[in-house]
Amino acid sequence: MNKKIIMIAGFWLCLLAPNLLYPFMKNESDTGTDENRALADFPHLSLQTLESYPGEMDSYINDHAAFRNRFLSLNARLNLDLFDYPDSTEVLKGKDGWYFYTAGSSLADCLGINRYPEPVLQAITAHIQTAADYFESQGIQFILVLPPSKESVYREYLPDSCRQLASPTRSEELVSYIRSHSTVTVIDPAPYFAENRDYQWYFKTDTHWNDAAGYVTNQMLIEALGGAPVPIEDVTVSYLPSGVGDLGKLFHMPPSRTDDTMAVISGYYDELSTTREDVNGDGNITHQVTPDAPDPRRIAVYRDSFGYSLSQTLSKYFRYTDYYHWQAFDASLLKENRPDVVVYEVVEREQGRIPEDMMKLAPEAFR
Repeated sequence: MNKKIIMIAGFWLCLLAPNLLYPFMKNESDTGTDENRALADFPHLSLQTLESYPGEMDSYINDHAAFRNRFLSLNARLNLDLFDYPDSTEVLKGKDGWYFYTAGSSLADCLGINRYPEPVLQAITAHIQTAADYFESQGIQFILVLPPSKESVYREYLPDSCRQLASPTRSEELVSYIRSHSTVTVIDPAPYFAENRDYQWYFKTDTHWNDAAGYVTNQMLIEALGGAPVPIEDVTVSYLPSGVGDLGKLFHMPPSRTDDTMAVISGYYDELSTTREDVNGDGNITHQVTPDAPDPRRIAVYRDSFGYSLSQTLSKYFRYTDYYHWQAFDASLLKENRPDVVVYEVVEREQGRIPEDMMKLAPEAFR
């Protein structure tokens, strides 16, 4: 009888102990999530929600369980140690500590599986040309910056099962088509990254490029705009330890399992001071001013998350730089701060939304 009571008590102790200890032992790592999503809210019970309530409650419990992040990190460690496998359908483990993004079209793009049909190439290019013509009529120069996805740059670190099946890729095909069928300048740094392997251009555990890649792309942009580019060999690039990137966070990679680095650029107009205004406090609309910059022009950058690394050094060369995240952009912003140049930046895996973006950038051109 006593043994039975002890077993029951032990069961309940194991069940309740995490919740009893959590208020006293939790720390910063136990709150929130790095999974790039909002945690489930406590569900509201009503006649209208009876059917969905159990599932919503299950999601809430899973998202708010005591020591959730620690257990998920432990699970990630065990999966990596025992099975060499990241527990996420959106992450592919490559070679030498490299991880790749499997959601969306990234893998299919770099393997040459995807193709743009001729009508799609025509439509994308026509939208780009229409926007460019509109800005030109306003005395504003228009230029494209197309960062490659990480998977396209570091194919050699993909698993052996991932081999390019066709060439060119659809991004290479699109760049060639735009250059052949429009008057728009396209900055495509992919060939440079492929030929210059003395530098690391992307994070190992993140989807994004680093500031070294952003610097090189900026110099291409500066040259295209008639400025004076400074080769990356003439500045200092330092690689410092960095934390777990967005790919690692998707499967709760323990920090001890990454050897990732971030690139830090020095020796590029370090003496110049820059002020930065974050309009809404979320980084989506920012204005930077460098009074003594070499070039007095105002540059407007319509960007995605890859645009952040452009901002690190572009604002040192141009006196005024405005950065607009595509999800926060409204065409009225260009009227409030009229630019001399509009830069449109979109990463390879998101190129399909170019026509929609062109209509957001220059709505008057499509009426």
